[in-house]
Amino acid sequence: MSGTVEGLARAYAKRWLWKTAAPVAIPVFGVLTLLLIPLAVLAAPEASTSVASSSCSIGGTGASVAGTELDSVQMGHAQTIVTVAAALGLDPYAATVALATAYQESRIRMLANDGSSPELTAEQAAVTATSLTYPHDGLGSDHDSVNTFQQRWTAEWGTVAQLMDPVYAAEAFYRRLVEVPNWRTIPLTQAAQAVQVSALGGAYAQWEPLARELTAVLWPAAQATAADPGGAVAGVCPGLPVAAGSWIRPTAGTFTSGYGLRGGALHAGVDIAGPRDTPVYAMADGTVVTAACTSAYCSRDGSLSLAGYGNLVELDHGGGVTTRYAHLSAYTATAGQRVRAGALLGFQGSTGNSTGVHLHLEVRLDGASVDPVPWLADRGVDLRASDAG
Repeated sequence: MSGTVEGLARAYAKRWLWKTAAPVAIPVFGVLTLLLIPLAVLAAPEASTSVASSSCSIGGTGASVAGTELDSVQMGHAQTIVTVAAALGLDPYAATVALATAYQESRIRMLANDGSSPELTAEQAAVTATSLTYPHDGLGSDHDSVNTFQQRWTAEWGTVAQLMDPVYAAEAFYRRLVEVPNWRTIPLTQAAQAVQVSALGGAYAQWEPLARELTAVLWPAAQATAADPGGAVAGVCPGLPVAAGSWIRPTAGTFTSGYGLRGGALHAGVDIAGPRDTPVYAMADGTVVTAACTSAYCSRDGSLSLAGYGNLVELDHGGGVTTRYAHLSAYTATAGQRVRAGALLGFQGSTGNSTGVHLHLEVRLDGASVDPVPWLADRGVDLRASDAG
């Protein structure tokens, strides 16, 4: 990845981020209608509590652009594509070409490939199928094509691992685009086809109005993120309405690890695993004690050799009760902030001492950790409830 886009390593934690897009774009571009995710009001404290919705992600809520409905996943990938263009010093037209291409190729979704194409050898199929091990939004089977642009590792676009990184995929597209003679002045569909060499070379033109309007909506946030790729992120997802005094399950996902000894050391909390950038919410009213990166770096996923919680938010609920929300891809809270139950705190990630995307959740009483499962069960919250988000 080029030095220009190195700062976007941070954007892997906040890759599907609108940041300032919503407050900037809504008053300027009336065409963007944010579709708030319907969220059920949680019942009384003694009743079972609802699970946080994962249909809203770090990319924000869905929108209608040029008469086309785009969901939060598509909007998040679109923001990444536009932000990479801004980081590379390209103009909005480059992003427009890229967005039209991505919509034609994948409907702006990160597609894996199961290697089932009869055009592939057994070895090629096996390599292609490794794309399934990376975060993806769906499956494709066109040769060895993967990601939002349907780029092929056999055509020297990069390794499968690289191509399944949305930032790398966008940068790879732009690298080839700028090599096209007169790409700024030739028709969009010709510029896109020169990069893609598609069997349907004229198909990109139909998405130019959508791509132009989407670029206009997302460009201000792209410039802001490219100028300052570090720090906390602005929350776009709506909070959950929660009955006063209630405790709630903090995120959607599957309970994967409990409290207790693990490898001879105390695992001081529990783990709930969902898709990357699944929203994480405050379990109860409280004050933010910590909202910071607590490891040597949080610009990318961590590992077992890296110490610390990664991006961490800690809440003080009073009476000696605190909760910790760790390994976040990004956080939206600020130290000293007073939050209500159901407030958005951040997003599931794998920063710090972590090997996979999840939320590490702790409950502490007077500073000492306790098993969150029985403690929260007494407050009507079932952390072990099976939920795929």
